[in-house]
Amino acid sequence: KRSSVAAEARPGRRDRVNKPSWMACCMGSGAVALWLLSSLLGAEAKLQTGTVILGGEAEQWQYLGKFGYAIGTGRYEIRLKLNGALEEDQELPRVDLDIFLDEDWPRVDYIEPCKRAADVPARKSHSMIEPGQFGEWGHWQAGALYQNVRPHIWYFALSDCRDEFAGVFGSVQRSSSSISIDYEIRWRQFDDSELSLEMRYMPMTTRCVLAMLTVLGLSMAGKCCAMQKNLGHLHPVIYALGLAMAVQWMSQALHLYHLSSFEENGVGHHGADLLAEVFFMLSQVAGASLLIAIAQGYTLLRSKLSEVELLTPVVAVVTVLHILLVAVGKLQGEQSCKYHENEGLIGWILLSIRISLFAWFRSGITMLRSAGNARVANFLNNFEIVGSAYFLAFPAIFLFVQVLAPYLQHPVLQTGLLAIQTVSWLWLADLFFSRGSYYKASELSASLLPGGAGAHCYSPSSSLGRKKEI
Repeated sequence: KRSSVAAEARPGRRDRVNKPSWMACCMGSGAVALWLLSSLLGAEAKLQTGTVILGGEAEQWQYLGKFGYAIGTGRYEIRLKLNGALEEDQELPRVDLDIFLDEDWPRVDYIEPCKRAADVPARKSHSMIEPGQFGEWGHWQAGALYQNVRPHIWYFALSDCRDEFAGVFGSVQRSSSSISIDYEIRWRQFDDSELSLEMRYMPMTTRCVLAMLTVLGLSMAGKCCAMQKNLGHLHPVIYALGLAMAVQWMSQALHLYHLSSFEENGVGHHGADLLAEVFFMLSQVAGASLLIAIAQGYTLLRSKLSEVELLTPVVAVVTVLHILLVAVGKLQGEQSCKYHENEGLIGWILLSIRISLFAWFRSGITMLRSAGNARVANFLNNFEIVGSAYFLAFPAIFLFVQVLAPYLQHPVLQTGLLAIQTVSWLWLADLFFSRGSYYKASELSASLLPGGAGAHCYSPSSSLGRKKEI
């Protein structure tokens, strides 16, 4: 059964520290600093705004945007502004707003622009929208869309298939009768939320993740205090874990700020949203780098991170590449074929990077097994499985969402990545702070006292720095 449409019209760091509470301080002060920084970058509203060219033979139809409506009666409002003044004897041209359902939209590319409303078809055409002129906006014109079977994504486009611009400007050649029009369009759910369907439950998800990261961070701070008291220092691998967690914490805090304001009044914070995406990518790179470093022997066969070949330059390149991909994704804007942040070529590049990092991780595991250390081999049994799952999670989720309905792709991908990243922190925290197989195999078990139980020495004659128990 197809959804019915009802319309209405109306106007318008150091290796040692004395107090390991650094994590809580980092989370708090870092979030405040980034919040202030993002405030300088400006705001945006959805209320989506833009400019299109209409008129002439090649510019009779222009895509504006899309919005996912939940079951119920959703609303939209639009107003236009003509860029350029008309002569006194010229009649103000009017345009049509064509609205297409997601199950019809794929046919748009195969039909001529001025036949799309009739042949696709458009489930609704809001006719004769009058733009404002002389720098003034026209009246808000509104309508409603009703769906009672399932949620839908609706696509909005302006058309000048009545040739009103050609008639008004009276040009000898129609190709010169085009003119730019500014538009503002606002979408609302049945409950007045301005979040599109794919973002509808993301505020709640973000709050849950932020709460879990906060609890985990405080728990780690307590364990760091105990370890600091017992050993007199904290191993750098624990600092790395805490920093990576803090980066994701800041990401979720900024993202929640953006979504909360967007949910209330349609005003989102562009700077906060951009920083949130960058930080989330950086937290994923940090998690992958930590796993690769351990797989390459750091804390197991090598005592210094600098001894892990190529780690620093490769991680630097991967980090920069991830940031660039986030920036490119944001520059794409509201494309009709974009349903999540990793859509299209960006997603496939990320998938290739994760597969390459997984291959590097596996090569390190193979090297560690060949070292012949019994304790290390025992630790690798579970580490290899969990680490492999982490690296393959994104490729698996990314491929899975390709077969889902468009409005499900973003929430499934984003929730899946958040879950994998958060669970990985829980697992790594347990790995570093519990006295399990990793503690016994790594230098974390080394005592500060010479000859202490479980201490290890490293032979400079071995290229792998193989450990010898004493």
